[in-house]
Amino acid sequence: MTSGRLRASEWAAIADATGPSRKLFKKVYGTDPDVTAERAGLLRAVAETHLRRFGDGPLRVFRCPGRINLRGMHVDTHGGYLNLMTHQREIVLVLREAEDGDVVVANTEPVFDETRFALEVLDTAGIDGDWPDFIMQPRVRAGVEARRGHWSHYVRGAFLSVLHRFPGARPRGFDGVIGSDMPRGAALSSSAALCICLVKAILALNRLKLSGAELAETARDAEWYTGSRCGLSDQAAMVLGGVGEMVNLALDPARPDFSGARRLRFPDALAILVINSYTERSLSGPAGVDYTRNRFAYGMALEILRQEMARQGLPESLVEKARRLSTLSPVEFEEFGGTRYILDLLRRIPEEITVADLRARYDLPGLDALYDRYFASAPAQMRPTSVALRGPLLFGIAESERARVFADALEVGNYARAGRLMTIGHDGDRRTWHDRRPPDVSDAALEQCIAQGTPLETMPGAYGAGSGVLDALVDVALEAGALGASLTGAGMAGTVLALCRREDAGRVAQAVRAFMSGAAYLELARRNAPLTREELNHAAVLNHATAAPGEFGLGQ
Repeated sequence: MTSGRLRASEWAAIADATGPSRKLFKKVYGTDPDVTAERAGLLRAVAETHLRRFGDGPLRVFRCPGRINLRGMHVDTHGGYLNLMTHQREIVLVLREAEDGDVVVANTEPVFDETRFALEVLDTAGIDGDWPDFIMQPRVRAGVEARRGHWSHYVRGAFLSVLHRFPGARPRGFDGVIGSDMPRGAALSSSAALCICLVKAILALNRLKLSGAELAETARDAEWYTGSRCGLSDQAAMVLGGVGEMVNLALDPARPDFSGARRLRFPDALAILVINSYTERSLSGPAGVDYTRNRFAYGMALEILRQEMARQGLPESLVEKARRLSTLSPVEFEEFGGTRYILDLLRRIPEEITVADLRARYDLPGLDALYDRYFASAPAQMRPTSVALRGPLLFGIAESERARVFADALEVGNYARAGRLMTIGHDGDRRTWHDRRPPDVSDAALEQCIAQGTPLETMPGAYGAGSGVLDALVDVALEAGALGASLTGAGMAGTVLALCRREDAGRVAQAVRAFMSGAAYLELARRNAPLTREELNHAAVLNHATAAPGEFGLGQ
């Protein structure tokens, strides 16, 4: 197992192996026998596919886990705090080095057709410049748009992003097979995992090295090539992952640095249920446009706050603290009054403002282009003429603070507080309220918070990325005994996380499955047919934090 050069037939048989191979599985995946058996089964399936497609021969095996974010929703692109863990379901890539410069990649799922291209024909003109400029060249975009959404773009993007990092490199091709058991569209970041897996393989084949932060950026760049504009939190969660560990950190989007990452052993007394809603995000209806409206406002909110601070004549050093959410914290502003000072600043931000007044009041050169980017595809009558500013901004500031203190709560064993922070965070994303009261971000509400000394992290704000299904799953989990629950990822669909005492996790999972087998779920999810028994079995899965991505059998 030390050479990493087992033959395809040997890798295919590894699920039944004992001794050193089992020790390696435990080192990568932990000690739960069900998890190691599941992981070995995926590896065997991918190796068998490679054996059938390419024949027997020495293989190299790469893997990348999924990820979850317990606290720190929607803040990564604004430099907020995050609480990240890996998730055991993963991407596996097995390959043999090609003698020529061709790349051939098959998939264990027949729905993804085989992709093949010669490295020498990759269009690299302009790749030695700025990456966004390169991928936005008309001919590059035209090539992607010609097969919009095709999975082969991830493979090409991975090679191009590595070539951007290493100008003049002459990478080797390979014959590979990709396999995964990550549910698509479940907010576990399967696309980020695929890009990391591919980049790791390309680097290893060509004896190239990158730091953890550089690896994350290179994988993100590969995803950007496909048309996505993701942040770095997904890649950071995977690259920094460890068995049984959670990582707390704040990312500077402009200068990613993982050196400040804080590793915590996730408490054995707790369990995380990963609940797949089996719903897909749709931005076409009124709810989708409303969600997009908040994202649009949120993208400008920190710049608007800085301009308001500058109008007050505040020192540049203070204004600069509002460039990242992690430094826009009561701790950073303690000498000025902490939370009170931040809420005073927020009162200067309009609760809602028309787009015309937004243009007139603030210096936002990219406003019209940003508006077109978010709303050009919406029907004219649905395009917003006003946006909420204060609610999304309060959510971001408070959510970063929630993520900062969430780790403290876990570390000192205050699990009930950690759970409450999760639920408060989801309240900032909630779209259905029932017997709850929607968050109030009015002047009067902020003044009351100041008078009562309300901690910033307990203020939900109003981002609104939930949905009827996600909200209902949170409520079911809480009613069944979860300490806290929240959506994870971008929202509108995907996954809910429930933080439970370990002895309660089975009961919570059972309640979730019972709800998802009933009529109320079917109506909310707009499903014509009930979930299958297999889907229900996988609807609520315990999270197991596994090792960071790498080559299986080497460096692990």
